[in-house]
Amino acid sequence: MRITFITPPYSISERYHTKAKINKGYLPPLGLASIATVLKEAGHQVSILDLQIYDYTLEQIKEHVKRLSPELIAISAITPTIDKAYLLAKELKQVLNIPIVFGGLHPTMYPEKTLEECSSVDIVVIGEAEYTFRDLAKALENKKPLKNIKGICYKDKKGKIIRTARRPLIMNLDELPIPSREFFEMEKYVPLPNQYKVLPVTNMMVGRGCPYGQCTFCFEAGDFKPLYRRVTVKRAIEEIKMLVNTYGIKEISFWDDVFMIGTNWTTDFFEALKKENINIKWSCYGYFNYLNKDMLMKAKEAGCWNIFFGIEAGNQMLLDTIKKGFTLDKAREVIKWTKEAGIETRGSFILGLPNETPALAKETIDFAIELDVDYAQFTLNTPFPSTEMWKTGKEYGTINTNFAEYSVHNPVFLPHGYKSKEELQDMQKLAYRKFYFRPRYILKKITSIRSMTDIQKYAAGLKFLAGMS
Repeated sequence: MRITFITPPYSISERYHTKAKINKGYLPPLGLASIATVLKEAGHQVSILDLQIYDYTLEQIKEHVKRLSPELIAISAITPTIDKAYLLAKELKQVLNIPIVFGGLHPTMYPEKTLEECSSVDIVVIGEAEYTFRDLAKALENKKPLKNIKGICYKDKKGKIIRTARRPLIMNLDELPIPSREFFEMEKYVPLPNQYKVLPVTNMMVGRGCPYGQCTFCFEAGDFKPLYRRVTVKRAIEEIKMLVNTYGIKEISFWDDVFMIGTNWTTDFFEALKKENINIKWSCYGYFNYLNKDMLMKAKEAGCWNIFFGIEAGNQMLLDTIKKGFTLDKAREVIKWTKEAGIETRGSFILGLPNETPALAKETIDFAIELDVDYAQFTLNTPFPSTEMWKTGKEYGTINTNFAEYSVHNPVFLPHGYKSKEELQDMQKLAYRKFYFRPRYILKKITSIRSMTDIQKYAAGLKFLAGMS
């Protein structure tokens, strides 16, 4: 069976490009790669059209899919892209009258609603999809009934919506094949400036779920909170070797919600990298309560150059409200250890949190400056469906439930402490100006320049900041 997976973009280009324009700042969608690999091993012909990187018009998208001539189309969507996913389903259904399947976070949260809102969608896959898609493809190919396939929601011949039994989580992740990157044009994937040390770089995941899993704004702590699991160290090393030997990868960005945890797995992984003489750079996400100074030193020796911390706020009351589980002093301590280990630090901060006022937002900005992380991002708070914040948000402010309006710089949640969304947007601009235009910060970056690549990275960064001012 010929199957095409599509990742919809945040926006669809209105300008026709004779030569496809490539959007930078993305890495391959590993979830789709994992599903596609399982399907290929089951004998299907699989292709992936990642519209995050291809700046296509709607007509170009339809032309491309028609050339692929699929017998089944699968579209993966998150809340900010659900309206584009619906549009693609409608347009592609008219061009190719074949089954269209939806999967991803948003359809998983709203399977029945997805089928009701878009008549072009025939089936929704709920949750982890490798084995569900394998069973679904087999059933469709052999024209078998769908009622016995676990983990789906579909319309029967009479239009009635049927939801099947829940599919159990895959507990042994090693039983899944290594996600093949053959479905992607790997050279097209280049992260944003300052998010990598050397090229070529790609992403990788060694676990599913979050070992902490309590943050009120996170899907990993919501109604669909998955049990935390990870592959064995042996399997992780096997995948790294494949990436190095097949694609010449020199750096890996680990996309796990929390990569370094104080367990034997972490120390065994560091030792395995040395034993196998794997000389790569890597970065990851970290959680303050799971790190200690010794672990950070060992991580540096094993090739870690950067850790991304979800700091979120510079006021303890705000942190406690969103259940981050650490103190400001703990953040100070771990950032200090990380710098002493010679590892760069990145910090994520959220503006517009429940209970926040402009005065408290300025405390967050000041805390980012105090920590002096190497790079900081200031995002606007977005309560997503199924999260605790989505359910309790009305106690603290107003939520815009029109998913089509979800975007990076458009507030969908306005705390009671703000007069208008413009005031919150201005706070985000202030955060970027105060953090990045400090003379001390600018001098530090200038003195760290070692190559033309560094200059190009900083130039691209300045372009972004100019757009935020």
